[in-house]
Amino acid sequence: MPDSAPKLNKLAVGFLIALLIYYEFYRWIPLGVWNGEFHWPVHNDQFYPDVVIGLLLLWMVVSFRKQHEISMWIGAALLALWVGVHLNDWWIPYLMGTGPERDGFYRFYASRSQLLPAIGRHRPPDAGHAILDFFVCGAFLLGVASTVKHARHRRNLVLPRL
Repeated sequence: MPDSAPKLNKLAVGFLIALLIYYEFYRWIPLGVWNGEFHWPVHNDQFYPDVVIGLLLLWMVVSFRKQHEISMWIGAALLALWVGVHLNDWWIPYLMGTGPERDGFYRFYASRSQLLPAIGRHRPPDAGHAILDFFVCGAFLLGVASTVKHARHRRNLVLPRL
């Protein structure tokens, strides 16, 4: 049976590249109602965090491409953190509903494109964040699977089974 680790790693790298490209376009290019930016230059209230996130994503692409195991684990952990933040900020409030304390947060994003319906106080993430989370979750899941496969494969090379 052929080893699926290289194919899985290529998928992880592909998802990380897609995430990097999407994130950079979403944060730095005026895309109208998709990201709420209509003019150049884009007003980015997260300038420094976005630069750091872009650099970290580029580092993850290189780490997974070169299969540097420690860096792969760190990248997977950072992606897990990102998934956790977006679950807490967007998806749990959408599924469970929110109180009036989050109205300002959602009002800010209400004029942007939507993919999912708002049902009462179950307000969805805007389309830009929904697609971003698709890439983040995909990169996280593929990254973890690739890292685990790589670690098992390396361990089997070092300590063959009897």
